[in-house]
Amino acid sequence: MAAPPGEYFSVGSQVSCRTCQEQRLQGELASKARTEKEEKLSQAYAISAGVSLEGQQLFQTIHKTIKDCKWQEKNIVVMEEVVITPPYQVENCKGKEGSALSHVRKIVEKHFRDVESQKIMQRSQAQQPQKEAALSS
Repeated sequence: MAAPPGEYFSVGSQVSCRTCQEQRLQGELASKARTEKEEKLSQAYAISAGVSLEGQQLFQTIHKTIKDCKWQEKNIVVMEEVVITPPYQVENCKGKEGSALSHVRKIVEKHFRDVESQKIMQRSQAQQPQKEAALSS
């Protein structure tokens, strides 16, 4: 397969090089480019489908752990077994009871705990300069 115009290698090319420390590296130029493209397409689909920012963030969090997830309209489908519908809370996780559903629910719970923790830290950091200014005056 020929490389696209302006590029030196095409996806699937076997590459080999030697580093400054004389270490030899080789492999197939595919997975990273393909993964990045799939992630961008998924994000573009979610935006065009009108998915909330919270839904997009949850999808990205799940996708870091479980690669087998996709959008089906505004629903997140994980491992073809679990469907998460808007507003994307734990109680919106539906599927056959079992390890897949349990695992996805745990990821969703942790995601929202982490989001809440970040909000608390941001509020705390935003208030810090105000407290310092009040003390110095």
